Amino acid sequence: MARYFLNIYDDLIVLDEEGVELPNLEAARLQALHGARDLMVEQVRHGYIVLSHWIDVVDESGTVVLRLPFRDAIDIKD
Repeated sequence: MARYFLNIYDDLIVLDEEGVELPNLEAARLQALHGARDLMVEQVRHGYIVLSHWIDVVDESGTVVLRLPFRDAIDIKD
C-alpha cells in the first residue's frame, strides 16, 4: 500500500499532512473524486459552486500524481 496526500485548493488551501494508505493511484483518484463532490455539496448549500477549485493527489515523494479539478468531478446537465 502506498500513502497518498490529498491537498485541497478551494476557498482555502488545506494541505493533507497525514495522508491515507491506498492500494493504487486509481483508489486515490476515487478518494479525491468523493472529496471534491463532498466539498461541492457544501458550496451548493451556501448557494454557489466554484468549478475551478481542485484537489491534488501527492505521493510519498511529494510529487503531484493527479490533479482533479472540481469541474471534472461532476456532469452538468440541463
